Amino acid sequence: MAVEPPSEEAEDVEDDTESDDERFIEICVREKTRVRVGYRPCDDARPGYAWYFVPLSARVPATGTKAKKGSFEEPDDYSYRAPAKGGRGSAVMIQDIEDRVQVCVSKRTRVRVADVRCDDEKQGYSWYYIRIDGYAPAVGKKAEDGSFRSPYTDAHRVRRKGGEAAEAAIRDDDLEEDEDFEDTEPDVEDANTCTETVDGVCTDTEDGTSECRTVHWKKRWVRRCTSF
Repeated sequence: MAVEPPSEEAEDVEDDTESDDERFIEICVREKTRVRVGYRPCDDARPGYAWYFVPLSARVPATGTKAKKGSFEEPDDYSYRAPAKGGRGSAVMIQDIEDRVQVCVSKRTRVRVADVRCDDEKQGYSWYYIRIDGYAPAVGKKAEDGSFRSPYTDAHRVRRKGGEAAEAAIRDDDLEEDEDFEDTEPDVEDANTCTETVDGVCTDTEDGTSECRTVHWKKRWVRRCTSF
């Protein structure tokens, strides 16, 4: 006897059930083998490693074993992390809701630079996010124990001298008063003149540019080179 195809109503119910489970565990794997490793290589964007997203309905592999089900494509919704031993479902979900501080760093070296390079989306630079209970480097120092992956929680700017993240964080209410805050879009005139120069030209920066920006420095607007 012929079997009738499922009705459109039944198909809709099945689709709704699947959408309820559209939550994922994010793990770090070797791109070529999909073997799971610790989170640090992906947090630091090391070549050869990539984020891999395992649906909540599948088993999360332990570190050192291969991920059998999942995708390299990042989901739209919130994802979670899992302990090194792996496991299945909500029992292994780790939700990270700690605040972060953000510092602008060279992607290649993770050495901190002025925030203006990330604000202007300069090639080779990116925000690096450090937990609020961690340590933020001063400009010119290397950032550690953070992640290039954008957090799901708030991220605060950091004073140029760095320090314990919770103490070095610049809260939104303090941005305009802090002498280390740099604004890339001030309402000023004469935007083509630098007051901080060497022989009339901006000091060369690491990436070979010699651009000027207007920044808030010591409670006043001044023209400075981007290397400051």
